[in-house]
Amino acid sequence: MTEAAMAGAPPGNEASKPPDFFASLKLLMRHGGKAGPLLSISAAMATCAVALELVPVWAVWRLVTELVSGTATPAIFVTCAVAALVAVILGYLLMGLALGLSHVAAFRLIHALRLALARHLARLPMGWFAGRRSGGAKKLIVDEPERLELLVAHGLPEGISAGATWLAVTIWLFAVDWRMALASIVLTPLAFGAMFSAMGRNARMAGAYQTASERLNGAIVEYLAGMAVVKVFNRSGESLGETAGAVRDYAAIETAMGRAFVPRGALFYTLVGANICVILPVGMVLMQTGSLDLERLALFVILGANYSLPLMKLFNLFHNMAHISMASTLIEDVLATPAQPDTGVRIALPDHEIVFDRVRFGYEAGTEVIHGVSFTARDGKVTALVGPSGSGKSTLAGLIPRLHDVGAGRITLGGRDIREIGLDQLMEEIAFVFQDTVLFSGTIAENLRFGKPGATEAELQAAATAARAHDFIAALPEGYDTRLGEGGAALSGGERQRLAIARAILKDAPVIVLDEATAFADPDSEAAIQAALSELSRGRTLIVVAHRLHTIMGADRIVVMDEGSVAETGRHEDLLAQGGLYARLWADYTAAQAIPLRGGRTMETTR
Repeated sequence: MTEAAMAGAPPGNEASKPPDFFASLKLLMRHGGKAGPLLSISAAMATCAVALELVPVWAVWRLVTELVSGTATPAIFVTCAVAALVAVILGYLLMGLALGLSHVAAFRLIHALRLALARHLARLPMGWFAGRRSGGAKKLIVDEPERLELLVAHGLPEGISAGATWLAVTIWLFAVDWRMALASIVLTPLAFGAMFSAMGRNARMAGAYQTASERLNGAIVEYLAGMAVVKVFNRSGESLGETAGAVRDYAAIETAMGRAFVPRGALFYTLVGANICVILPVGMVLMQTGSLDLERLALFVILGANYSLPLMKLFNLFHNMAHISMASTLIEDVLATPAQPDTGVRIALPDHEIVFDRVRFGYEAGTEVIHGVSFTARDGKVTALVGPSGSGKSTLAGLIPRLHDVGAGRITLGGRDIREIGLDQLMEEIAFVFQDTVLFSGTIAENLRFGKPGATEAELQAAATAARAHDFIAALPEGYDTRLGEGGAALSGGERQRLAIARAILKDAPVIVLDEATAFADPDSEAAIQAALSELSRGRTLIVVAHRLHTIMGADRIVVMDEGSVAETGRHEDLLAQGGLYARLWADYTAAQAIPLRGGRTMETTR
């Protein structure tokens, strides 16, 4: 666990707000600009396709009226059959083209949305990520945008066409007989009232659903990632407890939402298909009074049986929008999170001296972990940060490249507050080697070029040689073109760390921050890496977070941290002479180095 985590990073995400039913459409309007024309064409084609579905209905009504009037002929049967066949074929072709275009539009939207999320996440302060599980990040970028595909590729073209067709049929019915038209649609408002009521009941549980869903994703990813530890310690039952609990909670909220929805949802399905139960009695009454003929009644009976089909498509669209809006609301919340302030200004720096001036910092409101820290890291000198575990060393180091922003006080680089310097320039000025080495799944060369994208092969090899990594790279079957896989899992800890150091060397930044850069180095390579870092530090400002105290004995200044405050500063010899915290840490360190590990029992119980 890193010191940042130990110091008190914030917990996981708070429960999401109840969703805006139209959040998905708002998201589409913001990021679907390039997909707009395709969606318009798709919706027009889908509307024509659904309208063609009415042709067979018209053909049946025409045949019925001809049969009732006794004027039916074989020619009329053939004409109606051909018209219905052509309409069906054209309808399927148009709907196929409409869905094809809507899918292309959906994929463009998802692509644009994922890029927007990735870019925005890169601009958020690191504090936003603290305490968030990788499963939640995967859900945000991969799963949630994918749910919009259903809405864009199917819901919009089919929903718009269904709405347009329903409106056209309604106008048609009123043009034929307004009384029968009212009988046909009287149940529709009641049906949609039941639907919106059902959706509203589900909306009240949307926050709990989103929380349970994110917890489930995080628990499963964490369980799979820790499978090696689970097996080694034979704790499959206990470790599965969190995952099983997440599954049960997710199932419980899904069940509760289903139970809340079913009564009113079932009422909608019943009412939306029950209009024939009103059409027939009203029609019979009107026929008995002589104000309605059989041909018009036949039209309402035939068309009324199909009147609910567009409404069912609209219902499915609104129902899906309710669920998709949960995802859209979460995405909107992330995109609305303020990015880390960035002036974008490039400033000429006279030197690269770093000054901490009464710096205070906390990972969350009310929990301060750095308390008024002040010290100076001289330009071109080595400054070491030491102290007990959890004293704030790594946190201080992370404040320099603005992985977090200070809560009070300031940090200056070359006399200028680092918050005044544009982030692009600040990142150019600082190279950072993390305690937990981060490597990507590309090749070794691609990982090294993160430090300098345009680096030549000679520059790659020179940086790797300086970091004492060239020999093991050259011994790999594909050398610098070897693919590392996720996190560089095929390499040892020391090898991964040397690649990270080579990446920092290649960057050639004037300020270098090393968060225990030799933590995973073996004894044979530690001295070589120390020599490479000594060479690297010439003419540069070097900040070193150290746990192995012998590695910083020659530092120009040692800052000793204790519970988030500076306990003492000085050179190695001076601090030992003071007999304070550093002297105690050194005594403990040297004593630990002298303790041998022995097999067998250390104590026998005497009788």
